[in-house]
Amino acid sequence: MAGSMWRRPGLGLCDGFARAARVLSKRPMNVHEALDAWQAQYSGQPPVGFMLRFTHESVWTRIHYLRESPEPATAEDDRVAASRFDAVCSALFTGTTVLVMAIHLDPRHEDTTDLRALGATAISPPDSWIETLGGYLPDPSRAEFVATTLSWQRGCLDRIWLAVARDLIGRIAVFCPATGDAFCPYGGGADLFVWGSERRSKLGDRFRAWLPSPGLPGSLSQRPAAGMAAERG
Repeated sequence: MAGSMWRRPGLGLCDGFARAARVLSKRPMNVHEALDAWQAQYSGQPPVGFMLRFTHESVWTRIHYLRESPEPATAEDDRVAASRFDAVCSALFTGTTVLVMAIHLDPRHEDTTDLRALGATAISPPDSWIETLGGYLPDPSRAEFVATTLSWQRGCLDRIWLAVARDLIGRIAVFCPATGDAFCPYGGGADLFVWGSERRSKLGDRFRAWLPSPGLPGSLSQRPAAGMAAERG
């Protein structure tokens, strides 16, 4: 995005991100500033977990297979998934301002009411998102990108998590500009991007029963192959 504080000449990306995050933490943050932070932290990639895990595997883990039964999910299964989403997000985001982003693949067939109630409004997606999404959007003319910022509190997105668990909504991502962390849920789990090896280790200790076993994709013991985006600092 033009005019971004993240692109000042002569300032390294890591230093620029840290300094700008400190500035933003001292005053209310709007959606455009938070989107700028996302673009800097995730190299212009769209907020879609299964895509980010290939470019940012060094900071990726996942809450995987929340349900193991082959039977259709029950209302209680959906509530369990929503509760786990909330628990992990609260461990990551409590006390911070977060950016909530959604890609409605086709708003005609999705539950968009709860996001609008939170203040989500349409945004113009960066060109880099559209280029990367490519054929993922079934009908780009119908896709809608929305976002809002909010102060994280436990339970604040419970209705959104239920919509995710029931496949009633498109792609959702929650991003904290202050830490760089992102949470991208899907029907069977969530892709997490947590910056800092110590913080990932603490997260693993707290939620180990919900993480993949060592050696499986997304486990904290499996680190990236060469050529992936490296963790900064």
